[in-house]
Amino acid sequence: MDIWIAVVLVVFGLLFLVLEIFIFPGFGISGVVGLICVGIGIYLAFQTSGNMGWTILAGSATGTGILFYVSMKYNLLSRASLKTNIDAQVKVNHLDKLEANDEGVSISRLAPMGKAEFKGYRVEVNSVEGYIAENMPVYITHIKNNNIFVSSLKQQ
Repeated sequence: MDIWIAVVLVVFGLLFLVLEIFIFPGFGISGVVGLICVGIGIYLAFQTSGNMGWTILAGSATGTGILFYVSMKYNLLSRASLKTNIDAQVKVNHLDKLEANDEGVSISRLAPMGKAEFKGYRVEVNSVEGYIAENMPVYITHIKNNNIFVSSLKQQ
């Protein structure tokens, strides 16, 4: 078997791996094809001659190392990375503005959890008495561990 077939397979395998890293990020078909080509090329080189197999293996390892070094030195992988900023913020907790006996209205049905509005703030609440229908007047019975407990206003 001619050694050039092994060399060409290793070179094409490394080329496919470069394409996988810089053009098609992720573990896709070009990466698999590249690994198979490099593996078959090294195998064929060992079949041809043991010394030539070690030479091709050392050459492909050196080529991979040089590729890795150059990509890190010149920051080539940053071109493929996502560079968007996250502008989202954590929701503000309105518990410091609410207190027991504040009156409000249930926005959703409380069975036993749902949403209610107090002083213009929409918050998640727990019903003390179980089910409370939507748009019913409620009041805060107590606040414990960042949980707001409410009851129907007609039972006060």
